[in-house]
Amino acid sequence: MVLLAALVIWGLAQLAPHLAHPAIYNWDEAMHQAAARGTLDTFFTPHIYKDPLYPSDPRHWWAAHVWMHKPTGPFWFAALMMRVIGVTPLALRLASLLGHLAAAVSLYLIARRPAGRTWAMVGAAAFLALPFGWQLVQGRFFGDVTDCTLAGCNAVATALLFHATRERSWRWGIVAGVVVGLGFLCKTGLALTPLGVAVSLWVLGRLRFCEGPRLGTVVAMLAAAWMVAAPWSFYSAWKWPELHALESRVTRAHLIDDPSVDVGPWRRPLDAIINEINTTSFQPIPGVVLLLAYCALLVRAVRRRELEVVGLSLWVGATWFVLSLGAVKVPAIAWGAVPGALASLVIVGSEARRQPVVAALLTGGLASPLAIRHLPVLTRAREMIPVSPRLEQTRTWPGLAEGLMLASAAMVLGLVIWRLSRKAPWLTAVVGIPASALLAWQLLITVPVEKARYQGAHAQELYVSSSREVGLALAKATPARSVLFEAVEMDPPLTFETLSLMFWSGRMAYRVPPDVPLARSRGYHAYLVSPLAEPYAPVPGVPAHAAMRAYDLEEPRPTPPPLPEGVTPLSIREGNLEVLGYATGDAGGGQDRYAFYVRVLGPAQTLRVTFHSSQDGIEERELPLSASLRHPPALSSASWFILPTVGPRLSQLTHLELGSVGQRVAVAPAAP
Repeated sequence: MVLLAALVIWGLAQLAPHLAHPAIYNWDEAMHQAAARGTLDTFFTPHIYKDPLYPSDPRHWWAAHVWMHKPTGPFWFAALMMRVIGVTPLALRLASLLGHLAAAVSLYLIARRPAGRTWAMVGAAAFLALPFGWQLVQGRFFGDVTDCTLAGCNAVATALLFHATRERSWRWGIVAGVVVGLGFLCKTGLALTPLGVAVSLWVLGRLRFCEGPRLGTVVAMLAAAWMVAAPWSFYSAWKWPELHALESRVTRAHLIDDPSVDVGPWRRPLDAIINEINTTSFQPIPGVVLLLAYCALLVRAVRRRELEVVGLSLWVGATWFVLSLGAVKVPAIAWGAVPGALASLVIVGSEARRQPVVAALLTGGLASPLAIRHLPVLTRAREMIPVSPRLEQTRTWPGLAEGLMLASAAMVLGLVIWRLSRKAPWLTAVVGIPASALLAWQLLITVPVEKARYQGAHAQELYVSSSREVGLALAKATPARSVLFEAVEMDPPLTFETLSLMFWSGRMAYRVPPDVPLARSRGYHAYLVSPLAEPYAPVPGVPAHAAMRAYDLEEPRPTPPPLPEGVTPLSIREGNLEVLGYATGDAGGGQDRYAFYVRVLGPAQTLRVTFHSSQDGIEERELPLSASLRHPPALSSASWFILPTVGPRLSQLTHLELGSVGQRVAVAPAAP
């Protein structure tokens, strides 16, 4: 229990910081957060647009009415969490965090018998520190919550299956089946892998190949999974038959190529899993190492027939094989098997000090990045591989082919040492101990250091949000039947601004010219969200440091409003720009959000802002006019508009400098 507690604390230290950050990234998390917000309002009708003003095409899942593009389980979890902690992206990301912690604990429990407690702990700790895992938990990449919860459910169900087999207990089979059912509600078919492992182990047990579960355990597991997963599947198919059929077809198109289904730019060749996908998932561990470890695991499974080793071989092998045959391979598609792959690696790694061949294989794989940089002959040899559409990445993607060549040469050396070690046993230690140390260094040092480097390089991005402040203000100041028209012409980097605004405000939002009569005819009050001064009554409660302002379209005014209350007035001319004032407020993560109120006096140019901090020295920001999310023609006629950025705490600043010549601006501490 002490080791498990330490593992959880390590996982929280790696993954929990910044988890409540306001940035909602485009594609998967943007859709998932918007759908979670809709699920909060109507628990059994997940949606993005609750009552669309405009016709909704069910094929356009990124702007859907009822949203069933992904299973609903994580959104139910997020909706329940929002009832407790309020509307925050943290609610959904907590599911990702719990999924990863559960996967790490299960990895340890699975690997501790065949690998020993030390190596099991090393593998679980490395899983929690993978840079790509951090991206998924923080919502920065494809899959995010669905793949994090899938990894957790698959790992927990597999660990429970092994326990049920050893205890010969159908009751533990029920518990494992419940977890499989929950996984199905997070990621559909990919969550059924533990059921396939259970059935395969039962067959192998009947054949006396290895220890297997009782038939009653397998039946109990299947029945429990069906009881958890089936009701929602049947209900959604009955409630929304057309949408259910469409999304089922989209799911099938990921495995069986269907040119009539839009799956984006993610069609990949047969070998993408062991090249691109594994390289992305396990970086900085070379992807070839995981393939070599899996091959060594298969040998051990055949030789020793241990339950956990055979089960891991089935889990990881079935996942990689089936997904390799599939047409679509998005970056996180195999994340559900990553805990199993790392468990396989540490099990094999635990043998390196006793098995010269295993030690040589691991050393060759781990040394492949260095060899690629210094031995160009390996790259030339890879490029000589015959052209094949199904094995395209093996020829064009650096890493796998070079690693296999290097590992093959190392294996020959390992075989020689193995033969010699019969007369000189000390040779085994000479090869095995350095190989074990190299693997341990990779997992315990290289992986966390790379994760820390990546996190530090991207931490500031986590607090860039154009819609949080204005969205939260609209949620409080507007009636429930309100609709927002967003007057922006582009999105910030990595963001779908309309979906972010819908999440924070809880109101439908459209990026189209305002149609007040239509909104009124549907019983909605229309509001405008814009970074410009607009000739309408401002919505009260929007803080001055917000990146956008909100206006009541039912109350037009003859002139735009003055600068909002809370803006520190300035009058600084910088080329063709005049800075009229600025405002600051807490952005989170030890940073402040700055809103510079500007007007254009001529051709477009960039505003340079230099922060002089008593703690961190000097930081510069280049704010192009596009930071306002509007094009120059709209800005040229505005009495003012906002250029937002994130910077050091105002309380830490000695002064600001604006413009290329550095016009100094004294700063005063923010009001308490």
